[in-house]
Amino acid sequence: MSNFEKVLKDSGVPISEAAIEAEFKQVVTDSGSRIANDSAYSPFWRIVRQLVIKPTLWLIQELLIKRVMPQFFLKTVGEGWIDLWGDSYGVTRKGSQVLQGRVLFSRSDVSADLEIAVGTSVYTDEINGSVYRLFTSETVTLKAGEDAKLVAVTAENAGAAYNLESGYYRHCDVELTVINPQEWIDVLGADAEKIEAYRLRIRNAFNTLSHFHTDGVYRALISEFGGIDADKIWFKHNAPRGPGTANAYVLFELDTPSASFLETINRRISAEGHHGHGDDLRVFPMPETHHSLTVIVHLPDSLMDVEREETLSGVRLSIEAAFRSNSAFIMTRVSPWSRFSFTRLASEIYANFPDIVSINFDQNDIVSEMSVPRLSSLIVTEGA
Repeated sequence: MSNFEKVLKDSGVPISEAAIEAEFKQVVTDSGSRIANDSAYSPFWRIVRQLVIKPTLWLIQELLIKRVMPQFFLKTVGEGWIDLWGDSYGVTRKGSQVLQGRVLFSRSDVSADLEIAVGTSVYTDEINGSVYRLFTSETVTLKAGEDAKLVAVTAENAGAAYNLESGYYRHCDVELTVINPQEWIDVLGADAEKIEAYRLRIRNAFNTLSHFHTDGVYRALISEFGGIDADKIWFKHNAPRGPGTANAYVLFELDTPSASFLETINRRISAEGHHGHGDDLRVFPMPETHHSLTVIVHLPDSLMDVEREETLSGVRLSIEAAFRSNSAFIMTRVSPWSRFSFTRLASEIYANFPDIVSINFDQNDIVSEMSVPRLSSLIVTEGA
């Protein structure tokens, strides 16, 4: 029995066909009427069941319990209604967002000017069946003697999947070398806000009704920015930069954006009046720990060479997805204040690639506090 059924039952509302029929019979008795043919198979009761009891049961079970009552509670409200909850607390649902960033074009022959036209395509290798493309946002000229230049780019589509780690975008449709460098993202790509993330932000807005600048108030301000979830923000309160200071650390789903993105958030808090009297809160990316990982994959002898290459590539991408480099595979991701289990990682890889006979890692579990593990190097080889 659901909580909503219990509420109605405790209030005396019949919630089953038998209970409704009993209630109807009691009404007949209380009115002084008498049904001559009172058997379960009488034409009268068969008509009543079809025309009265079953429609009433549908109204209670399907309409009231499953569709109406859940909308009165934030925990259970569904699509189509949750936006009304958000409006009530001044929390607007975040839409999708297109990534904006900068990639580095370079060349070895610097003898002449070279123009990189607006709309030049920069793209990844195929990642689990998808190729991610960026397009240059402006026309840029490499002058004679100039070997490299950062060029603004925009993703082909909106979405968080484009926030790939440095080194993924390495192909272009001109005769140049290209790479997405460290801190290359100026505006995070983001998917339309999922209902659970929106629900959490609305719940967090309950804290903003006070006049005090609590964690909830700052969490609400920070999570208004696209690509930041309310449950991916942690606070350090013990005066990390002197008396009256606190730090907020943001965990991004994939690659960390540039310092300019975080500075926009800090300016919103400190320079636009969104801080308490005497407060000094700064927002930082989640600190990182770096790990080298060597993986040995054992495959059956029956696989062809191309199948071996595809499997090893897929294992590599799966591990990188677990370490927040890409979102090509659904994996258990590294997180602060947690233990990252290589046993679980192995089981998820087995599920994605059932041909694998065995997989071995040269690492034990990674236990994190206020930091997120990242890969400094990854070697995936086939075992003998």
